[in-house]
Amino acid sequence: MAKPKRMSDMFASSSTRDADTTMATATPPYSSEGPTLPVIGPTTEPSGKAKESKAGTKRIAQSHTSNTDTKKQPQPQPTINPALYKPWSLLPPSLLKLVESQAHLRSTQNVIPVVFTRNQNVKSGINRLKTYLGAYRDPASIIEMPDSLKQEDLVIAVSAQGQGTTKLVSIVDMVRRIVAPSGKEDINTGGKVETWWMYTALASVETERRTNTGDKEVQEIAREAGETQESLEEEEAFEPMVIDGQEREKGVETVHKRKEPVLTVWLTRKKIAAFKQAFGEQSFTVKILQQEED
Repeated sequence: MAKPKRMSDMFASSSTRDADTTMATATPPYSSEGPTLPVIGPTTEPSGKAKESKAGTKRIAQSHTSNTDTKKQPQPQPTINPALYKPWSLLPPSLLKLVESQAHLRSTQNVIPVVFTRNQNVKSGINRLKTYLGAYRDPASIIEMPDSLKQEDLVIAVSAQGQGTTKLVSIVDMVRRIVAPSGKEDINTGGKVETWWMYTALASVETERRTNTGDKEVQEIAREAGETQESLEEEEAFEPMVIDGQEREKGVETVHKRKEPVLTVWLTRKKIAAFKQAFGEQSFTVKILQQEED
């Protein structure tokens, strides 16, 4: 027969079960706001590596920049051949001798050179030609007015080389349309109209382009350094030295020569028979402004 339990033992066992139940319910319940999976590994390690790789990349970029800054920059080559400012020098020798003997071309005495480039502002070019033709005058304009404009046998030589020839053709074509009288009203109202002659000549000039093989080597090295992450990490172990950049800067400089076309449009107040025979002839009319006579 089992020994009966005392009341004190029964109360003691009941308090023990209550304590166990209290401890079990003390566990925090599941919440979607907290992490549900354990984090494997430290969270700061990848960002640390990224910072180190960025620092290495920055050091490489700074080394290449310092090498570039110390490199002696070559002086820019003139984009326009000086011969364009003396357009008569581009004429065939026999033709030049003929027109000079006939006093059609008297160097800067009656010739105004105008040179356009591929970056020429169209509006500025149009206003310059209109001013020289006497069809436009702006008191606030900064366009220089040579003494040659007073010559009866004035010659305006508009030249361009290479890609600038396209801009020249466009500007001259627009000027011819703008300066022309709009109709019979302009003629009947007493406006002065002049006839100009146009001759288009084609020549060529020799241009030079300088290249340095050292520049290509530096670009290739920089491109290879940025291809993969592994290459950047390897560069961190071996810092680039200034002497390496100096050796690359000793590239061989080569000069490439080539011929570029030069287009010259001769605008003259008087006919030039020798030009007509050599280049052909065109004519256009210009409405002269009244204030030009003041």
